[in-house]
Parts: sequence; C-alpha cells; structure tokens
Amino acid sequence: MHTCPINIRHEDQRQATSKLIGECIKPKFLNIKTKATAMDIKGELKYRYGIKMNYMKAWRSKEHAVNDLRGNASDSYSLIPSFLHMVEKTNPGSFVDLKTAEDNSLLFVFMALDASIKGWGACRPIVVVDGTFLKAAYGGTLLCACTQDAAGHIFPLAFCVADSENDQSWKWFFKKFKEAYGVREHQCLISDRNESLIKAAREIYPEIAHSYCGYHILSNLKTSFKQHAAKYNLPFFGAVKAYTEKQFEFHMAELDGLDKRIRPYLKKIGYEKWSRIHSQNKRYSTMTSNISESLNAANLAARELPITTLLECLRALVQQWTHTNRTKAHNTFTKLSPTGEDILLKNYTYSLNLEVKATTDYLFEVTRMKESWEVDLEKRTCTCNRFQIDEMPCGHAVAVMREMNMDPYTYCSDYYTKKNWLATYSGTVYPIGHQSEWEVPEEVKNIIVLPPHERVKSGRPKTLRRKAGWEKDQHNKCSKCGELGHNKRTCSRRRRRE
Repeated sequence: MHTCPINIRHEDQRQATSKLIGECIKPKFLNIKTKATAMDIKGELKYRYGIKMNYMKAWRSKEHAVNDLRGNASDSYSLIPSFLHMVEKTNPGSFVDLKTAEDNSLLFVFMALDASIKGWGACRPIVVVDGTFLKAAYGGTLLCACTQDAAGHIFPLAFCVADSENDQSWKWFFKKFKEAYGVREHQCLISDRNESLIKAAREIYPEIAHSYCGYHILSNLKTSFKQHAAKYNLPFFGAVKAYTEKQFEFHMAELDGLDKRIRPYLKKIGYEKWSRIHSQNKRYSTMTSNISESLNAANLAARELPITTLLECLRALVQQWTHTNRTKAHNTFTKLSPTGEDILLKNYTYSLNLEVKATTDYLFEVTRMKESWEVDLEKRTCTCNRFQIDEMPCGHAVAVMREMNMDPYTYCSDYYTKKNWLATYSGTVYPIGHQSEWEVPEEVKNIIVLPPHERVKSGRPKTLRRKAGWEKDQHNKCSKCGELGHNKRTCSRRRRRE
C-alpha cells in the first residue's frame, strides 16, 4: 500500500527511470520493423501504468531499449572483425573482406556467403547491382548484387557497406565480387546509370556486357522531355522488350510521334544498353533492376540498424530465403519450376492455332493467317527470336514439337528446371550464434575499426526518397462518383442515395 502523500505522487516518478522503463518496453522492439516514437511510448506508459513523463525521458527510454537489443551505433564498428570471423568459421567458403583508412575508420566491408557462391552457377548469368542509402547514425551506402533462381525468386549474391556511391567504393565492390564469383560465359551486368558504377564496371569487368535498367532510362526520359511524359511508358517498354527489329521500330515510331528528340537521346545511350533485341548478351526477362530494388525494400527496416546488426540481418535474410526456396523446390513435382511451367503452358496454348509445314528434318515453316515463322530445331532458333533469347521453346517451336510428337522439355534451358532450382539452394546458411557465445582469437579482437568521419546533418533525418518532378502522388478515385480522395465504400453520395 502506498503511504506517500498525494502531492508527492502527483510529481514525476523518480523511481521510474529511463533505464527501468527501457527494460519494460524491450519486447516492443524485438522485431526490427517495429516503429514506436517517443510520443507513442509516453502515451502507452501513461495508459498502462499511469506514469507521467516528459518527452526526453521517453526518448531516452527508447534509446536504452533499442541499444540494448540492437547495439550501439558507434560500438558496433569495433565488432565487425569478430562478426566476419564468425561468418567464415560457421560458413566455410564464404568470402568476406574489410578495408579501413589510415586512422582505422571504416571504408568498406564485403560479405558473400558460401551458399550464395555455390548456388550462383545454377542461375542465369545475370547480375543486377544497386546501391541504397543507410539511415543509421553514421549514414553510408549499402551496395548489393543479386540474380534470379529458376523460379524467378531473388537470389542475393553479395553485400557491401561503403561510405557512398563513388568511384572507389564501386571499384572495390566489383573487385571483391570478381574474386568471390569469377566470370561466367555470357555474363551480363544490369544496373542504373550511376557514373561511378559504370566507370568501375568498365575497369573491373571489361569482358562482360553492361546493360542498363529500363525503368531508370524511362525516368530520365520523363525528366528530360516532360511534355508527354505520361504517355512514354507503353511505347518505351514496348521497344525495350521487343524481340524483333520490326517490333522495335514500331514502338520507336510511337515515341517519335510524341517527341522527335527521344530517338537521338536513346541512340546516344546505345540501343544495346537497354533493348532486348540489341543486347550483346541474353538478358532473358530481366530488363530492369527491379529485383535489386525489391531486395533493398526487404532490407528497409535493417538499414536503420548499427552496422554489425545490419550485416547479421542480411545474413539471416539469406538464411531464411535459402530455406524457404529450397523447401519450395523440393515440393515441386514438375520438370520445370512453376514459372517455367507457366511459360511453357502459355506457349502450348498459343501453338494450338498454328499450322506446321516441314522443310527438312529440322527446319519447319509455321503459319497463322498471313503470318509466317521459320523454326530450326537443330539450332534452337525461330524468326520470332523468343526461342533463342529466352532459351525456352516459343509457341511456334512448341507447335512443331507437337506436330512431330517431340518432348518440348528437352529444348528448355536448364536455368528453368527443378534440377537447377535445387542446385541453387544446395548450400546451407548457418547461424553464427549470439555475440556472447562467439569464440574469436585475440588477434581478431585487437583489430581496430572506428566509425567513418560522417558529419551529422542538421534537421530531422530524411527517410523517404525524393520524388522526381514527373512523379505524382497517387490518390484513390471513387468508382461511384468519380471524385478523388475516397473509394466507393466511403463515398458520402452513396450513403445519401441509400
């Protein structure tokens, strides 16, 4: 029973220190995606415990809880050598590296897990790279590389934390990536048009084709030629995804009709950099860097964490995705992945209305109405170009195989098969355990890594990307009254009619 006078109990509860409150609210922050402001904590403590506190006390309580669970932003840098040692110890074959400045401040840290290195050979030889800003106390940039498995799922390859997207950071990243993964035949690199990235790729990978993300080029088009920006999407991506010169020219003519300056602009960039039909190496269906953007979105909450906790979240993400996709592959009972089966089924359905005429044992003419295509089964080509570019029998090739009682699966690339899907996830990502259980040699513990010299910017940190001038906010549009700002369920006119 309380014996304190009322006037004392009305005052700020000194026993409810920020440290004690921080211990109470820890469970709230176990999930890194949880968002809770100091005002949220202040209101919750008032409602649940009747504790009245000021804003700064609530803020300090949150800092205590978060730092205890996720680590201190400054101290986290000193743990990087120990973390990398544990990754190599628990996941032998992983490739990790660290570079510091003369004053021991961090410059770059690189991580490619053994399971990713083993699985890379079973994926299409396409690497999508991108960089995104970090929102922790010392800022920085997260550089990542990824590809797609046989089912089209994102397969992370490597991560690197750097100070920013500059010449040195991208050059170091590509150098380490090449040491970890080497170079494959017909390998293709896809990215945005960051100048430092382009320069580094040209220097480290002079032997492979470097293509650009179609969406980023479209964004540049809309910024440079604003008058008809809303009408560029369909004709531009029609040109990007075209399989034949005829299709490409048709969509380019549509762009000419919108603005005559677009064709010279795209030609200066180089058709081979963004157009499927002109690409030096096969891009399959990867015409944008969207998979790297999706990977960044999956790491959105982790980008606010201290650096060692961030690296652990990235390792845990690869561990989770590897197990999930391996299970999906094991539970698949078709020759191809679900994505491959869907493509083949669509091509089979399309083939039902086609006529086939044999020219030789391997050469066939396929017709429909006034259209005609030539299929060569020996060379695995078709004049529609889908057969050779996608390495999957197109509808015309399937029509020939159906007519000749041939198995279309034998003409599908291994990159779409269940066999390769399982091979992609043949490796295992092992946990590294809690920090308190790490067994690290003294020479590793003695490696000094300090935070980078990042000047803290004034004002509240920005958490959202700045939109380009042509981008507009999306608003709900009511399907009943046609007005913006609400939908049919909340339409006031509908309620009045009822």
